Parts: sequence; structure tokens; C-alpha cells
Amino acid sequence: MTMKSALLALTALAGLGAAAPAAHAQTFAADNFRTADLTEGGRFKTTQRFAFELRFGPYLPDVDSEFNGTRYPYRDYYGSDNHLLTATEFDYEILHRFGTVAVGAGLSYYSVSANSPVANGSGQPSGDQSTFKIFPLSVSAIYRFDYFLETRGFPLVPFGKVGLDWAYWQITDGNDEIATDGRGGRGRGGTPGWHAAAGLSLALDFFDPDAARDFDSDLGVNHTSLVFQFTHADISGLGMSNRMHLGDTNWSLGLMFQF
Repeated sequence: MTMKSALLALTALAGLGAAAPAAHAQTFAADNFRTADLTEGGRFKTTQRFAFELRFGPYLPDVDSEFNGTRYPYRDYYGSDNHLLTATEFDYEILHRFGTVAVGAGLSYYSVSANSPVANGSGQPSGDQSTFKIFPLSVSAIYRFDYFLETRGFPLVPFGKVGLDWAYWQITDGNDEIATDGRGGRGRGGTPGWHAAAGLSLALDFFDPDAARDFDSDLGVNHTSLVFQFTHADISGLGMSNRMHLGDTNWSLGLMFQF
């Protein structure tokens, strides 16, 4: 090989070396991901900071527990069946290290209706309907053990929550106005309490990994999960007297989006 041939060969190799990184950078940019978004398991995902849950489950407020078995006003009036509780929760994920630590705020809704008794005290139902509504508010400290989801793609994630509650309640009469007892009392108020919950979420990413990745890159949704939660809520006043008891031990099922 002559000196001229060697120079030509080196020039060609240098050109290939310069061209290769440029081609790689162009391909990487087309994926619309940043190096900082690469997880420990080697999967690209956008930054995850929040979570939103929508859950549904049966609920039966323990109003009658206040009377220690001497009276059952809720059961006698509204019955002993469970009714639907709709729960929402928005979380801010503050730490991702061997799991996820978050703080959350929740708002739920419960409603049950029944016919009012007649005014003469016979106890027979009338045509007027009374509605009992509860709006529980909550703040929670949350831990999700999602380490193996992030590093190995294992879809099951156990979690736990603990926090404080405040539930607004109201009773309306047949005219859809706040009920009164005839002695100045009005059918509405608020009760503080606390809750503890545990559950399991199933990340749905593995059903269609390509669609999950597109959902992440296009909309920023890192995971979509099916959530099962078991909750004990003691909303009885935190030791305060003359508070409506509104807690229950129940389960709920729904969806969670992390983004």
C-alpha cells in the first residue's frame, strides 16, 4: 500500500466515524426521548411525578355505631344495604427510590335516598323523598413498591396508605332543602377522622408494550394500572362528641394513571 493509498483509506475511515454518531443522534432524536428518561431497567419513559385514581366500591356508613346498639336510625330509615362510593385521588410523587413515596388528596361521593315517614309519626313512608349525601375529603401518605415494575417490568405493585379525613354530610327533605328537626337543628355538618388502606395494582403495560410506550411518549402517561384497594376509615370525630359517624371498612376497584 502506497502512502497515497494509506491517506485515502484513513480519510475514508475518518469520514465513516464522523458519520456514524450523526446518524445515531438523528435516530435517537426521532424517538423524542432524553437520556435522563432512561430507567434502570433500560426502558425509556418520560418523567413521572403524578398519579390519578378513579375507584368505585360499596359503602355503608356506620352512623348507627354512635348509639351502641340502643338505636338504629340509619338502618331504620335508609336500610342496611351498601351503596356506591365514587372515589378520586390525585397524588404527587416526591421520591422514586426502591419504590415510590407520594402524598395524595382525595375526594369521594356517596348518596342514598329513602321515602320520609309521615308527619303524624306512624312510621309509614310518605311520598316525600329524603337524601343523605357524604363528601369525604382525605390527605394520605402513600408508598408503592414498584421497584420491580420499573427495573424488570413485573406488573404487580403492592401499596399502602395512611392519612386523615374530613367528611361533609347533609340530609335534604322532599323539597331538596336541608332538613331541620323543628328545634333549630339543621341536617348538615362535618366529621373528622383517619384511614388506613392497602392494595394491589396491576400495570396494564405488558398487554401491549408498544402501545404503552407510545402512550408514554405522546401523552406522558407512564403507567396505566388496574387498582384494588381495601380501606378502613374511622370517621367518627377523632374523640370529639356529637359527631355523625361516617366511616366504613370497604373495598374499591378502579384505574390509576401515572404521569
